[in-house]
Parts: sequence; C-alpha cells; structure tokens
Amino acid sequence: MIPHSKPTIAQDDVEAVTKVLQSGMIAQGEMVAKFEKRFAHFIGKKHAIACSSGTSALHLALLGLDISSNDEVILPSYVCSSPYLASMYTGAIPRIADIDPLDFNISAESVKKLKSSRSEAVIVPHMFGTPAEIEEIEENGIPIVEDCAQSIGAEYRGKRVGGFGDVSVFSFYATKMITTGEGGMLLTDDVDIYERARELRDYDQKPLTPPKYNYKMTDLQAALGISQLSKLESFIDRRKELASVYTEELSMCEIELPRTSTHKKSTFYRYVIMVSELEKHRDAVMKRGIVCEKPVFLPLHRSIPDCQCPHSDEVYARALSIPIYPSLSIEDAKYVAHSLCEVLTGAGT
Repeated sequence: MIPHSKPTIAQDDVEAVTKVLQSGMIAQGEMVAKFEKRFAHFIGKKHAIACSSGTSALHLALLGLDISSNDEVILPSYVCSSPYLASMYTGAIPRIADIDPLDFNISAESVKKLKSSRSEAVIVPHMFGTPAEIEEIEENGIPIVEDCAQSIGAEYRGKRVGGFGDVSVFSFYATKMITTGEGGMLLTDDVDIYERARELRDYDQKPLTPPKYNYKMTDLQAALGISQLSKLESFIDRRKELASVYTEELSMCEIELPRTSTHKKSTFYRYVIMVSELEKHRDAVMKRGIVCEKPVFLPLHRSIPDCQCPHSDEVYARALSIPIYPSLSIEDAKYVAHSLCEVLTGAGT
C-alpha cells in the first residue's frame, strides 16, 4: 500500500530528540528558543513564538491583533477547520470567502466583497504549497494573517511566504513540510503583536486576567524541528522532483494538472489533480494499493446557513490529492501515475 502522506524521519532526527531526553531538560527551554531564532531567520521575520500547534498559533495571532467579540475575520471556505475555530475562540465573526479555482487559494475579489468596517483580519492560507495572490489581498488594507501551514519554503515574487502578513503562522504536524509531531510557530515584525501573543502563550506565575493559555512547545519537539529545518530545502527539492514525474507522466493522459505561475514557487505539499468522478476513481486506485484523498474534508460554507461559495463547491467535487512526500520513490510515483492514467481513461478495466 502506498500511503497518501508520510512523515520523513531519519536517524539524525531520532538522535536529536534522544539527546534532549538524556539531558533531563525536556519542557520549554533552550531548544525552543533556538528553534524560534532559526525559523524566524529562515522566513525573514524578527520575532517568533513556538506553540503547541498551528491552531494555537492562529489563535495567538488573532489575539495579538487584538481581535475580539463582534470583530469580523475573513477566511476561505476551502480550508481545514482550524482558521474558523481560531476565529471562534476569540469571539469574532468568521466571514467565509470563496476561492480562485485555478490555485485553490482565497480569492482577492471575494475578500473585497466581504470587506466591511468591522473587518479586522483576513486569514490567507497558501493552499497545498502554492502561494496565494497576497499582493492583491494586501490592497484591501485589512491586517493579514498568513497561514503557511502547508507552504513552508514556498515563494511569491522571490520572497518566502510568511514574510508578507502582519503576522504569519506555521504548522509542524506529523505530515507537514517539516514536523515536530504536533507544533506550530507564530512570526511577526510587530513588537506589540509579539509581546501580546507571547504573554498569552503560557499561564504559570502570571495574573489571572486576561486569560492565558497552555500553548507551549517542548524542547523535545523543538529538537526535532531544528533537525528537520536543516533538511527542508532537500525535502522541497524532492517534492519538486516527484511533481515533475507526475506532470510528465500524467500529461500524456489528459488529466487536469496543477497550474503553475512564473511568479510563484510551490513546495508541492500536495499534488492535486481534477477528476470527473472523484469517489469512483479514488476507490479504483485504492484497489491498486494507492491511497488518494480529498485534500479538504468539507468546505466551511457547507456548514453555514445561506453561505454560497460556488468555486469551493466546484473544486471540492473534483479535487483529488495523490501521494507525494520525500520518502516516496520515483518508481512508486510512476506506478501511481500509470495507475491513474489507466483508471481515468478506462484502460485495462
């Protein structure tokens, strides 16, 4: 069975974590501070806060922007539930935007339509490793939270994503670009946002109000993160190599492939194709030992009354994510491509 996604853990990762275990200092400490510094330098931001998850980083980012009850936060429908939940944690009102069907990212036009006097933030996920049109969204004048959970190392017009917004957040879940098992990071150049969010990250030996959160990362996680970060460029290169294999092999069987843009450099966190009969084709390749998935569980607007996002519906009905991760072999990638071609063209069935 070829899994849809898989963490890439090597012996040096194991040794980095083991060293911290043996030190006896395993909670938030020196390794967390080192990881924060190195990650901020990699992206090009001044301040970093390591967190327990990408969702906690999003929550702290919104609190750092002083988002509160009755403020509006704009976010896309075609995304996981994390941005919606983080908005709800603050008491804000989520406003659900549609996407651009060409790159699956939040539509600048949709953001413009939803903008109001109560709009205090827009969350901009760079979906599947492909940057959103961040400069167009900036024109709305709304503070931006870049959600780079799937796009560490991606570039927009020569600049790494995470370097554009007022604040940016990252996820280090097991199968993300790099992993700490669970974990996240908040980055910003704004010292006020940084100090406000950092004060809220943990609660011990602090006044009871305002409420604080136990959103800390451990040195165990940070040690793994530092080791993984040192290999990120090689992970991205491998993903691009696999994506090239897919593009070459699948282009011969008239499958709708991911769009590319000269001003964007994707990390290919996901390789998403568009198919006509999603469930049927997914089940057919599963029988050949290949796990493919819908890249988003359910568009957010489907759970919200009277909310319409037709482009999100269109993509949800047809988008299929196929296996891509650094440890996937070229031979297995070719097998995936050949199997998809046969299934989608009806050959050999």
